[in-house]
Amino acid sequence: MIYDTVFLIKTKMRLFLLGVCILGLTGWISSVEQDQVISVEKLLNNLQTEHFSGKPIDLDLEEADIETLLKNLEDSSGLSFKLSPDIYQLSEEKKTYNFKQVPWDQVLFLVLKEFRLEAVLSDDVVCIQPKTGSLKWIIREDQLQSPKSFRIRLFLYVLIFVVVAGGVAGFLLYKRRLTTKEEASKRLVIDPEIADEVTKKVTYLFDVEKVYRNEDISLRSLSEELAIPSYQLSWILNERMNITFSVLVNTYRVEEVKKRLASLQDKDKTILNIAFDAGFNTKTSFNRVFKKFTRMTPSQYRKRYMPKKIP
Repeated sequence: MIYDTVFLIKTKMRLFLLGVCILGLTGWISSVEQDQVISVEKLLNNLQTEHFSGKPIDLDLEEADIETLLKNLEDSSGLSFKLSPDIYQLSEEKKTYNFKQVPWDQVLFLVLKEFRLEAVLSDDVVCIQPKTGSLKWIIREDQLQSPKSFRIRLFLYVLIFVVVAGGVAGFLLYKRRLTTKEEASKRLVIDPEIADEVTKKVTYLFDVEKVYRNEDISLRSLSEELAIPSYQLSWILNERMNITFSVLVNTYRVEEVKKRLASLQDKDKTILNIAFDAGFNTKTSFNRVFKKFTRMTPSQYRKRYMPKKIP
């Protein structure tokens, strides 16, 4: 009799423990699924707290506008994004996006931060719009002109002072935290020794091998020659060399054209031939870039700096 009772108790305990394990496993599977599928409300909370739980994605877009990027994020997230009419002018700006195994909601966060935009909920659609202005206080005239206007004004002044002081303090703390995060992220993007080595190789390729003369040179082709991902090369150019890829290429091209326009050795060559030799592929783009860098047209530059032939 006692043996049967003990056996029954042990059986019940085993069943109880089995039930607990099943519930725990179910909760774990549910949490994993929730991490992969994000609702609109969860997305907005992630963007606000900077805690990202979206599915990691690989993204490699060359010279893409923000609308193209959002379509890619729609495919990854299952959500719908809508651009505010105020952004359509901005959407013409094209950028290169390279991400490897980055949560898709973090990609959206970085893009919103880059363009100073925000995401809001509108009819079950994520609406992308410019950031709203600061909070405005509206005080009616009848409130200020009431018999207790002095106390009301005093209360409002104190309230505004507290709000402003708290806002300034919060902003400074947020900015400090953001700066710390950005500095930490910059340090962690790529190993410093690798960054220094790549910087030296880039300088050699442009100064010695003059790769900028290739009219088809691109960030991707240069990164392939250096055997690093294009997003890492872009980071090194921006953070280590303080220059973008397009400005780097155009700077070298314009400098070569300037030297040759001021050289007697090339006085019989046409300006367009010199420009093509330096890597420009159209007359229009050459004239636009040259004038932007020198504040002069190529003809004006040649006329001013071509040395007089010594008799």
